[in-house]
Amino acid sequence: MISCTEFIPSYSELFKYLDAKYGYEEVKRFWTYLFKPDGKGIPLVNYVREGGLRGAVEYWNGTLKEEAADVTRWYNPEAGWAYSEMHYCPSKGRLLKMKEELGVEPYPRYCNHCDYYRPALEMYGLRYYRNILKVDEASCSSMIFDPKIFKGTMDIDENTKKIEYRSGNLEYFHRDFHSSLNMGIEYLGANYGEGAIREYLTQYTEAIYCKEMEDIRARGLAAIEAKILDTYEKEHAAEVVRTRLSDGRLDVEIAYCPGVKHLHDTGREVTQWYSMTTSVVMEILAGACGATFVVDAYDADTGAAKYHFAMQ
Repeated sequence: MISCTEFIPSYSELFKYLDAKYGYEEVKRFWTYLFKPDGKGIPLVNYVREGGLRGAVEYWNGTLKEEAADVTRWYNPEAGWAYSEMHYCPSKGRLLKMKEELGVEPYPRYCNHCDYYRPALEMYGLRYYRNILKVDEASCSSMIFDPKIFKGTMDIDENTKKIEYRSGNLEYFHRDFHSSLNMGIEYLGANYGEGAIREYLTQYTEAIYCKEMEDIRARGLAAIEAKILDTYEKEHAAEVVRTRLSDGRLDVEIAYCPGVKHLHDTGREVTQWYSMTTSVVMEILAGACGATFVVDAYDADTGAAKYHFAMQ
């Protein structure tokens, strides 16, 4: 499993993979698929359908809080506008930090994907403006308004609400990232086959887990065990994993996959290739220390699994 806390680099690496293999037009086709306002993927459209501008504000308030954003937002429902100043984007900021620490370049057009929220807003009569002049500093601003109400001026009055989030006061934990990864794997599999999924996950693992792989080369199965336990700790699901390390063998038992559980809990269909987000990653980690990786059991309905690593 790739934790929802590690989704942003997997997002960026997927964009890079699609662009390198098929060009930027294919990246845009993927974004169109991912953000299609049909209620099955990105849930913004459900909020806007129910509450219009208020629903859009509620959606982003929840998402930005879970992503631990540094952001200030102003919202005036009576005047029909909402304005957001992203002081430091939690997504682009993480990518810039990984560039500094790991030497991994973010996808150069990464921030363009946010424009694909637009169809969900416009479907229900709202308008969406974005200022992306400072995205290389992980900063941007945006405005959503209802043209039937908004008169062209944002002003602070008794109806204006100010909302501020600061990353230092928040935990970065957004479970719905599992849905976007699930859709990304489905898109690759349906359009390009299992081989493309494997190529992408290999690229992701070798780039983003390069430090962990150095540790695995040095310490072997003990480092793999530590990586697995850390993943489930980050996922707030430490209780679902059990490991046993002895005599050149590491056994792992997963009671259920938190990603699969979230997808089911939110009414999403789990792609048939979802298990590859574990199996391919683990194969590569095993190879870093010359170990074999074997899946002993897997339940597609729950993501429950048993697998082991053995030194050759």
